[in-house]
Amino acid sequence: MILYSTNGSPYSAPVRIVVYAKHIELEIAEPPGGLGSSRFSAINPVGTIPCLVLDDGLVLPESAAIMEYLEDAFPEPALMPASARARAEIRVLQRISELGVLHHTVELRALLKDRSRDEAVFNSRLTRLLRGLASADIYVTEKPVAADPDLSLADCHLAPALFLVTRLIEAGSIPDILSSRPNLGHYLERRRRHPAIERVLGEIAGAID
Repeated sequence: MILYSTNGSPYSAPVRIVVYAKHIELEIAEPPGGLGSSRFSAINPVGTIPCLVLDDGLVLPESAAIMEYLEDAFPEPALMPASARARAEIRVLQRISELGVLHHTVELRALLKDRSRDEAVFNSRLTRLLRGLASADIYVTEKPVAADPDLSLADCHLAPALFLVTRLIEAGSIPDILSSRPNLGHYLERRRRHPAIERVLGEIAGAID
């Protein structure tokens, strides 16, 4: 198997956490020719990373789909609980983490690089991020499915997402929007101690610094 990824890709980070946590032996490579190249498009017509190519040639281009496949194909250690109810809660937090926190953080990072950006658009995106953080806080606080000692697929999405938020705050690019949600800060400090998360956060930091 080959996982096409880059250290600085926020959407690839959750997949690499799964790979490292499960000690899966596969090749991790950058897209040949770079994103948007004809060489990579020939491999993955969607043209995005992460992208997992199985030994039989099947191409999986979406992070959530890749993570679910790896969980099914390599069940130990399990990153999903046994009961249907608990698995549903994990999936809810995973979706909130990806769509409500990570996506808006990535968009804010892109807007910050645009000197001619529309401040109304920037503030709208920041508001959406605030809503995503509020939603994540509900599940981490009232239903601590992501605070258990064992790693979950939700952790794989939420930890790098929160890490990128903290980097924007530390750079002074956005207000300290986590100060009113200390539970999320405490959560990140707990989860980043996991070796797989620690490794990936280090890779992200090295790529974006």
